[in-house]
Amino acid sequence: MKICLTGDVFLGGDLLNFDSKVIYSEVFNQSNVRIINLEQSVSNSEFSENKSTLYTTSSAIKKLKDWNVNAVNLANNHIHDKGLDGINETIQHLNDEEIPSFGAGKNIRNAKEFFSIGDGIVILGYCDFNKPTLNNIAVASNDCSGINPLRYENIIDDLSALKGNMRAILYFHWGREHMWFPSYENIQLARKLLEHDKVLTIVGMHPHRIQGYIKHNNKKAYMCLGNFIFPNFFMLPPTAICENPVHGESYLITRKYHVVSKLTYKKWSVVNRISMILELDSKSNNIVHHFVYQKDDKPEVHDVSVFWQKILNSFVAMLSFIYCLPRVLYLPIEKINIILFKIYWNISIYIFRLKQDGFMIFFKKCLKKLKLL
Repeated sequence: MKICLTGDVFLGGDLLNFDSKVIYSEVFNQSNVRIINLEQSVSNSEFSENKSTLYTTSSAIKKLKDWNVNAVNLANNHIHDKGLDGINETIQHLNDEEIPSFGAGKNIRNAKEFFSIGDGIVILGYCDFNKPTLNNIAVASNDCSGINPLRYENIIDDLSALKGNMRAILYFHWGREHMWFPSYENIQLARKLLEHDKVLTIVGMHPHRIQGYIKHNNKKAYMCLGNFIFPNFFMLPPTAICENPVHGESYLITRKYHVVSKLTYKKWSVVNRISMILELDSKSNNIVHHFVYQKDDKPEVHDVSVFWQKILNSFVAMLSFIYCLPRVLYLPIEKINIILFKIYWNISIYIFRLKQDGFMIFFKKCLKKLKLL
């Protein structure tokens, strides 16, 4: 049995009005089982949390049926964007379309339930919390909806409950957004879990770009697969998803995700449109990664060319080698990556805001932020 595992998927934005074929990947389309991370809430309610949100109405789920998706991971930071009730509503809408989910639930018992793929393989979903870029997360409890928390003790508890020769694929939502290098803490956690007999592989997401993998105990932990299908979308101030922008209204385009003051079109940079999909053979346990890319102007996913497969394989191999460095060498690289990204990110946003607001408004906002006005 061929099992295909992908990264982040969002069913909104440009995809809502796109009726053509979307996925042109042979690996995905020819697999027996297809698992994705659904990076959003699904709700017909008008309520949404006061945060950066990703959501659609229930009609968008039919896309998953069209793609023959077998199950979705809900352990992520956007599953509660429509509130705690939105978590339950998301699960109900998926159930209505007969699409199983895992990683979140109406209580911790439901959130910890696995999805059985077959051949003794199950899949469990976990989301990190109380971290710099994962700090507004609804964690499930005995009587409250939320995600299955990504904590070592909790994972071991779930693995211990697996019977006989059952093996688990672990879907993790973790790390910092837009980083090439995961935290050393997560690298250590991956190695520790790969030593467990019940763990088959680890599949990471959240940074919105591909990262390397950890190879340990003859197994692999892919730290981040990147965005599989993440369409461009419109934003209203400050960061709200705009499903129906006014036709003909002028707008600027941003390649970042940040606060805006006017209608803005959010497009992904090229590094955010390249992702890995994993192909797992359930008999041999062999796992292979393939690269795909999403077009810039439409939500179509294609296999990359043989040439770019080689280039990207070399890049991922380089990242994976760096992850093997000892702590004393790795931590400075991780820190430099964070600092350089923050500088680049902030400069890009300031330039965009200057274009969108004009010099005087931008200058006044800067003075207010510095408490000089």
